Formats: sequence, C-alpha cells, structure tokens
Amino acid sequence: MRRLLLLVPSALSFAAASPLQPRAAADAQQAPFSINDRSTAALTEPVSPKKLHGQFLHITDIHPDPWYVPKGRVSTSCHRKKPRKEREKAGFWGVPYTESCDSPDSLVNLTMKWLDKEWADKLDFVIWTGDSARHDTDNEIPRTAEEIFTLNRRTTAQMEHVFHNSKRKVPIVVSLGNNDMYPHNIMYPGPNEVTHEYADIWKNIVPFDSYSVFLRGAYYSKEIIPDQLAVISLNTLYFYDSNKAVDGCPTKKHSEDPGRLQLNWLEVQLKEYRKRKMQVWIIGHVPPTMGNYYPECYLGYGQLALRFQDTILGHIFGHMNVDHFFWIDAHELHHGVSDPSLLSQLWNKITSFSWSTTLKPRYSLAKTLKNDFRSLPPHKSTDNETEAINYDDYAIVNVGPAIVPAYLPSVRVFTYNVTDWTPSKGALGKDQELLDVEANGAEGDEIFDEDKDDEHDDDDDDDDDDEEFGESEPGKKKGSKRHHGHRHDPDKIDCTLKKNRDLEQCIFKKPRHASKRSPSRRNRLWTPLGYTQFYLPNLDTSNKSHPPHFEVEYMTYPLASLVPPTDYPVPQHLLPQSLKNMSEVPKHISSQYTPYELKDLTISSWIKLARRLGRKKKLFNRFVSFMYLGGEED
Repeated sequence: MRRLLLLVPSALSFAAASPLQPRAAADAQQAPFSINDRSTAALTEPVSPKKLHGQFLHITDIHPDPWYVPKGRVSTSCHRKKPRKEREKAGFWGVPYTESCDSPDSLVNLTMKWLDKEWADKLDFVIWTGDSARHDTDNEIPRTAEEIFTLNRRTTAQMEHVFHNSKRKVPIVVSLGNNDMYPHNIMYPGPNEVTHEYADIWKNIVPFDSYSVFLRGAYYSKEIIPDQLAVISLNTLYFYDSNKAVDGCPTKKHSEDPGRLQLNWLEVQLKEYRKRKMQVWIIGHVPPTMGNYYPECYLGYGQLALRFQDTILGHIFGHMNVDHFFWIDAHELHHGVSDPSLLSQLWNKITSFSWSTTLKPRYSLAKTLKNDFRSLPPHKSTDNETEAINYDDYAIVNVGPAIVPAYLPSVRVFTYNVTDWTPSKGALGKDQELLDVEANGAEGDEIFDEDKDDEHDDDDDDDDDDEEFGESEPGKKKGSKRHHGHRHDPDKIDCTLKKNRDLEQCIFKKPRHASKRSPSRRNRLWTPLGYTQFYLPNLDTSNKSHPPHFEVEYMTYPLASLVPPTDYPVPQHLLPQSLKNMSEVPKHISSQYTPYELKDLTISSWIKLARRLGRKKKLFNRFVSFMYLGGEED
C-alpha cells in the first residue's frame, strides 16, 4: 500500500481539502475550528506543567464528519436530500440519540472553543481515547484511508491548538480507535503504513523515546510529571476480538502475536514504573471486557491490572458511548485461567455497544451491571459460608461517554490529589492519613479502614428498598459469594517446571502488588478524587442562531465540597444555578447533580457505590439515566 503523506498547512482550513469538502460546508459556522499556530513543539521537550491544577480531561469518540449536511436526511447519514418530515431533518449541531449520523463540524468547533475558554488553562493533562474519523455508514460515500488519516490529522491539530501551543504546554495522551483504521477494526502487526502515518500525525504527542515501540504497535507511555506520574496508552485493537488480523494473545513461547507482545511490553513498563515508585493511568479505546477482548488478551490484561494494583491509579476507556464503570475481578480471572474457553461463554451476553442504540443490548448492559452490583461480596463476613470482600482482588474500569451524539455530546473533567504540590484546597484534596490524624490524634495506619463507611451506606438515600442486596434468588443466602454457575478450582499445575512457566495458570501466580496505602486505595498524593460530567442538552432544539451550551450533568463529589467561593473542584460559574446558593439546595436538586457523594475515587469507594446501586432502585435508575445521557431505556 502506498504511504499517504497528508500535510496540514499551518493555517488549517478544511475548505482547502477538496477531496473531502462536502457541498454544504460553505457555511462559515460549519467550517472547522480555526487554527493559526499549530504547535511545533520539540519531541524531547519536558512534559511537566509549570504548576499542577489537580485536574485532567477525558474526551473520546469525536467522530467528525465533513460530509454532514444540516437539514439533510438522517437516513442518509445526514449527508444529502431534504426530508419531507421535520423530524427526519439533521440538526445544525447534530442529531441526538441516533446511530445514523456522526458529529458535524459545528459540534466539534463548539466543543473545542468551550474547552479552550473554560478548561485549557486549568488542566494538567488530557486523555483522548480515539475514534477521530466518521463511521462507514454511507455506501454512497465510502470511507478511504486517506480520509481517515486527514480527519485524524485535522482533529489532532485542533487539540494541539487548544492544549499544546506556544502559550500552553498541556500534555496530550491519545489512543487509536477502531474507526481510525481502514477497514475499521482491522490492524495488522507493525511496523506498517498505519503506524508510520500515526507516528507522523502524533509526532508532537508521542515521546521521542517511544518512537520505535510506537512504530511496532501504536502504543506508548508518557511521563506527565517526570519521575512521578505517567500515562500508558494501549492499542486495544490488538486485543479486540473484532480484529481478525491477529491471533488473540496466545501464550505459546516466543509468540509474535502483537497482542501478546503488547502485554509483555506493558508488564515491563509497569515493573519499571513500580521500581521507580511512580503512579500510572492506563488508557485505551476498547474497554477490557470478556465480550470485547479475545479470552487470553482479557486474562493477560486482567492479571496485570491486579498484579500492579499498587502502581495503577485507574483504567480509562471509550468506544461504548455509554457512561458506566465496572471491575476486573480476580475470582473471574482464576476461573478463566482454569478454562479460558469459558470466558466467552461467561460474558457472551455482553457485546460491543459502541454504535448501537437498540433496546435489547442497552437493556442487557444495564441489567448485567445491576446483577454484578448486587452480587458483590459483603464488606465483612457474616457467617462461615460467606467471604468478605478483599479489595486486592479488584481493578476499576471507567468508560466515558462520547462527543458524537449517539446519545448527547459529553466530556469528563477529573480531579486528583496534588496536596504535596499546591496549597491544600480543603478536605477534598487532603491526604486521608492527615485527615485521620487531625480527627483522631492517632497514627493514620491505626485507624484507616477501607470499609468503615459501609454500615452507613443505606443512610444517605430515602429510596424504597424493595431490592435489597442478595434477595434475588430463593434459597440463596443474603450477601452470598458472587457466582456465575461454573466456577471450580483450577487444576493444579507445577509452575516451577520450565515447560509450564508460560501457561496462564502460572502467569497468574506471579507476585501481586497491592497495598491499602497505595493511591488507588487511599486518598493521598495522585489519588483520583472525583469528576464532573458535562454534556450538551437540547441539541435537537438548538439552531444556528441559538447554540447549545455545555452544562453539568452530574458530579461524583459530596455536595459540601462545592461550597463557594472556591472554584475547585468545579468553577462556580459552571455550576447549575440551583447549586450556587448552597444553604438552600433542596434534596431533589442535590440528588440530581450530586447523587453519589463519593469522598474519592478509590477502589473501595467504587465498590461501595456499586453496592448502593445494587440495593437502591431510584439511585440505580439515575445511574441508568446518566449511562444514556437522558435517553429512554425502554
């Protein structure tokens, strides 16, 4: 295949890209975000910001579509024809709650301008998890490799204009999406034309010392704060079971499968970062589930997630368009190790929800999550048959919603603890050990308990408790151990034998590093504290003269942490008006915007939230509403 060198001029204007210029793009507001000073930062420049703000952005699945025609017919992917019925017309800013159309330039521009105005000076880094080209849904205008590369080059230039330019040096970490390929989902082992092209497109993003690794597989690591904090960007296409160009991470000795090579590389990275006492985020496009990954890829990733729990702050992915979280569970991994072929059977009900709004899969995802939430072990053993939860056995995965309006456009701003770097910003950012000492006058380790709030989980919600934990199956003891109907003890294998060392059973027996004192388990430096989800409501009723505005959809923080006059964790002017007078916030308003009131985003906080979601019908219904950004589930 001929390598495509698609150069972007310094003053980027999509109107100049004639092969992709649609008939209706003459409107000035439909033109792409103006770029006048594309970053030419050196690959080797330091990536550490001058000061830390304790905030970072997650943006995903932008899916820009240069062929989008306002008032075009939705059934043509919003590319042509005037519809007879008003409800079939494509809106100026996009079409919400549909799988038919991608993001118009106006929506991408609006998003970039809002990020530029509100957040570019307040972030320490940006996580961008891929899919920066349109879907291949229009047979009359099929995608080409050239178009995909051009759209990625254009979107990268927009992101660099906002975050990494002559005035700002906010590090960006980007991942490949399954629609950043031609054909979509398919990527062969590198080095190849794709890895070379993206190495050029992202030359200001991928560190120079990761260049050779990137050419091999389009994955890399990047130190955000040197010797302190890093982000590992994975190429999840090498794990994705829709990619038929790979072998699915086989464990055979000297395997050249790109997925297995990536897992080997990831293990080396985690070992090195742990040795250096650093903390890392792991990001990618396709989330690590049994329904998305090849079985052995899922096993390999899950084992590393748990083996290095004390080094990994969290796992952030996109692709699904649906806002949710789940966990990787050591018990499921042990079961899969015993018989990897059963992994597909176990979660074959979970498919890729990345581009489907049909009721059946949507219901299946919510139902599956609810069943998982309800089946968590109790925080303490109540009898001889139940097993108390061990937080060493869990890794939390966050999946962010998309910009493309499959539901409604959305972005997420995280906060994290930078107590040792900037003056304390109240209790939200203080080290838990310091809070414990201040409150009790004791050593932090003596009183720290990940489960100390569990007995009060019922007290903060006046929901009707008609779905109590563990009640679902007759004869099953309340709070019983999580089961899927086919667990059994793994066959005993002698892992000291050289011939067995590469078997999954033995790989899982390698040392696991977990600690209550690690930032993923306890509020201290680098611990994620919470996030705010922003979205664009009223997309269908807005027009060219009256654009939509990003608003707060919900926050994970306690309501008390938003007390004026501080702009942390959320700038006061971005808060809903009903939250600005904190002394008079009605419960129905606080439960709308701050339904979870999590003190941080440690593993125990997520698990405790999951328990509440499994018990509380109204709270779970709010969770489902957030999943689909207000869309109806049935």
